[in-house]
Amino acid sequence: MSISQQEVTRLITKIREKYSEYSSQNSGWFNPEPFEDRLRMAVSNRMNMEGFILAEIANFEKLRESYEKKKKGNGFSKQIQNIIDENTARIRKYPQIDFHPRAGFEISHFYGAMAEFSLGCFPVFRILKIKAQSRDRAIEIERQLEFLAGERGSRPSRRIEDHVMILSRKGVPELDIERDASAYLRECAFVLHDAADLAEALIEERSDEWESPLNFSGLYLEDSRKKKLMGNYSGMTGYGALMFIRDRAYEIIEDFRLGAFRK
Repeated sequence: MSISQQEVTRLITKIREKYSEYSSQNSGWFNPEPFEDRLRMAVSNRMNMEGFILAEIANFEKLRESYEKKKKGNGFSKQIQNIIDENTARIRKYPQIDFHPRAGFEISHFYGAMAEFSLGCFPVFRILKIKAQSRDRAIEIERQLEFLAGERGSRPSRRIEDHVMILSRKGVPELDIERDASAYLRECAFVLHDAADLAEALIEERSDEWESPLNFSGLYLEDSRKKKLMGNYSGMTGYGALMFIRDRAYEIIEDFRLGAFRK
């Protein structure tokens, strides 16, 4: 059951109190300003506040636990390094697209993950027999994916080109670069959640036609894209394809820690 707006407000107050309490011990570790920035962003983007609050509570508890371990000196540095190594390994498994010398490690791999999903995964909806309303949703999601991650020959996606403009600006502050990179991850997270939700809804809807193996004869894509798509879905039924899309979208969301960013 969803929590009420009153409960959301109470939990926000509680998180603020916790940051205030612990920042008096170590303001570097428990600086409340990033939380307030994320909160403003969540409100302005009309995010799912229940998911956002639960993620923030979990984040604070992990931070508090790490801080307490540091104070006790129980191999804290090694634990932190293990966490960093684990997160890096999760990101590194996705292809890296070097679109600008100043582009960060995370966004380069995230763009690679999104390009792979946009070009080699989602277009399978073009050959699935689905109802008009779901078809319209799939077309809109694919349009957004093309804008965010659809490479155009040697040129990056239109949204990445916007980021390149910021990276190329002389004297641009690092904060501006980080803000736009974060905005890109957030925008993509919204679309990934939409893609997963659509696939999940269709899986629950059920159709006898999706029990059969996929037929790629009616799929019109350039050869390299079609070959990539067919490789991903080789031997799958329609249901298998829907589960593949859902699971891949959730995997990217989890690996880049974007679970709270949904509409």
